Amino acid sequence: MRTDSGARAPVVVDTPTGPVRGTHAGDGIARFGGVPYARAPRLGAPEPYSWSEPLDATQPGPAAPQVVGGLDLVPGMVPVRQSEDCLTAEIWSPALDAANPVLVWVPGGSYRIGAASLPTYDGTRLAGTGTVVVGLNHRLGALGWLAADGVLSNLGLRDLLAALAWLREVVPSFGGDPDRFVVMGESAGAGALAHVLATRPGPAPLAGAILQSGAPAATLDAALTEWVADRFFDAAGARDVDALRALPIDALLDAQERTVNAALGKVGMMPFHPWTDGELLLDPPFRAALPTLPLVAGTTANEMELFRDQVPALPEAAAVRFLARKAAGLGVTDEDRVRDALRAAGGDLVEAVADLDLHAPNELLARAHRERGNRVWQYRFGWNAPGRLACHALDLPFTFGTLDVGTWRDFAGAHDPRADALSARMRAAWTSFARTGAPEDDTIGAWPERALVHLDPDGEVGDDVVSRRVQVWLGEETA
Repeated sequence: MRTDSGARAPVVVDTPTGPVRGTHAGDGIARFGGVPYARAPRLGAPEPYSWSEPLDATQPGPAAPQVVGGLDLVPGMVPVRQSEDCLTAEIWSPALDAANPVLVWVPGGSYRIGAASLPTYDGTRLAGTGTVVVGLNHRLGALGWLAADGVLSNLGLRDLLAALAWLREVVPSFGGDPDRFVVMGESAGAGALAHVLATRPGPAPLAGAILQSGAPAATLDAALTEWVADRFFDAAGARDVDALRALPIDALLDAQERTVNAALGKVGMMPFHPWTDGELLLDPPFRAALPTLPLVAGTTANEMELFRDQVPALPEAAAVRFLARKAAGLGVTDEDRVRDALRAAGGDLVEAVADLDLHAPNELLARAHRERGNRVWQYRFGWNAPGRLACHALDLPFTFGTLDVGTWRDFAGAHDPRADALSARMRAAWTSFARTGAPEDDTIGAWPERALVHLDPDGEVGDDVVSRRVQVWLGEETA
């Protein structure tokens, strides 16, 4: 049954898991919020879920439990509601009786914050191009990534795999084509999707992936995650998983944040993170053979500028030692090369860290995927915000056409009409990729596969200063 009798009338859709009642978001877009794709007990596996009476999906769904303070560095990152019952999807559909391509969005947030229901991720404008847009929530922090006896590994990845399987079954009811699934994410969302693609046996075949500012080399190993788990159990005052299941959620979140602080020196800012468990995940994504699919991958030009205040100033010798430890994870063991790369960054440790955490890993991922015979497109986002340059996460409102949400336009310095034109370019590229498997936009036409596309007001193609720094890191150019 489908009811569609007015611009603001409710709309009810029958799906294989039960009827869903949504609303119209305007411009003919049907909106469904908080639709369950699975249910899971605390620290348990995601399980199929169904219902018989129309499910009220007229409001956005809740975020996973989280502590936002300290990570809300860009506008609009604070969710209105939170709940452990968070394995849900946000859906925007331009036509319920069609078979449109599907863009499946996974939000970022250091694997500890975020929600698909945030207004920044409103899919109305993307859906207006003839694309079903679906945002997915999964479990975050310790509840999604704890490595402990009695807990399945990488629950956050298992949530996303369950969501993709569910969505393939139900998306025709929302006007989507199950054979035109393109997954997309930013930051930890891109990282989570890269890890989903690296799982074995992996998701069902996808039509493509868009990875925005992901960290495909940041995978933790089993020993580190066990160390983190020990710190978490101590902070929670719990001996086993049953004790964790009995604690109030606020106590778990408090233990999680104390664990983050305790692990900072040893693990970094994201101790709750995908990890190589020897079962679901064997290798970091930049080394794993990903499924055969077309890939769009890119970064912002000044990723770590958002975190500049968190990176200490170090003399060159100390900075080289710090960077050498990070570079070893990419197979770079020549200290002279590390020194050359730091000098290529003008001695700026912030830019060098961005190279190792984001720019170089994405380059290696793209190269490896291309060498296996897959189509790959690469981009650099280059809109400069006042005082922040083209920092991490600045591309979010450009992706969704939501610069007018909250304080984004002021934050991004996007009062110039060229900002809206750049946003339209991005939406055109992403939706054309979903439709055809190849991105294009009105500025440069079809994107070239072996040249860097600049998502900035000029719309040029070719290497930039970041590309040349990465080449120094990889031993292909001297400083």
